[in-house]
Amino acid sequence: MSSQDPKKKSPEEYIKATFATVARRKDLVAAGCTDWELRQAELQGRIKTVAPGHFGLPHADPLDVFLAQHQGRRTCLNKAKKIGLWVIREPEQTHVAVAHGRPVPGCVVHRVRGGQTLMDILRQCVKCGTEVEALAVLESAVVLGKCTIPELRKEFSGREDTAARAIIDMMDPQSQSIAETVGRYYMRKAGYNVQGQFHVKDVGHLDLLVEGILGVETDGETYHNTPEGWEEDLRRDNLLVVKGRWCLRIPAYIVLHRPDIMMNWISQALDRIQGAQN
Repeated sequence: MSSQDPKKKSPEEYIKATFATVARRKDLVAAGCTDWELRQAELQGRIKTVAPGHFGLPHADPLDVFLAQHQGRRTCLNKAKKIGLWVIREPEQTHVAVAHGRPVPGCVVHRVRGGQTLMDILRQCVKCGTEVEALAVLESAVVLGKCTIPELRKEFSGREDTAARAIIDMMDPQSQSIAETVGRYYMRKAGYNVQGQFHVKDVGHLDLLVEGILGVETDGETYHNTPEGWEEDLRRDNLLVVKGRWCLRIPAYIVLHRPDIMMNWISQALDRIQGAQN
């Protein structure tokens, strides 16, 4: 019987588990990989040396390799995107964590010593991102089960964390998508009363309900651009008409990148509804 721990990750499995294609040797060793295992993995072509003290997968991302050559790694909004958190858009310049603090060509440098926790990354996102960008990242961390709101409140309890606490107060852990989160943000900033995941009998949940009278569905491509998604949307839309419920369907890319258009549609729809009621 093999004495190898079945739960222990091989070097390449550990690298993949970090949502990257390159890892520092010190992090691999800390995760339990021995020098012998690293040598064997490299001899067998499962990993390769890409920079001093760094190993990468055979087809490592060129950006990960570039950063390793400068003793750095992705961080802030770029790392948040890599680990699956909701990021509206990645920065034009990659944010990189380095211990030496020296410039890295084409990158924004964060001086970081040692490893980084999720909270470290979230703190960087609050510092570098806009309010709505930070809200999307923090809210997704809760929605996806990576942390809780009480944990966020504890982390951002310092005197310098006023902005972060205001963002936490905006969060809705029932949000189902980045488009819903961002749409809710802009609608509330405009002064509208907004409910998330409003239930309509026989229809299901609307992403958002504005002023108690206008439903808003924020449609992303992943689900809605499928035969099943299209058929379900038709069913829901027909029932909303039967029930006399007004509803807008707004593409996610409009919500995320042209909120001005979204808010103009909402304003016009609310005017039309109120005009029809008078």
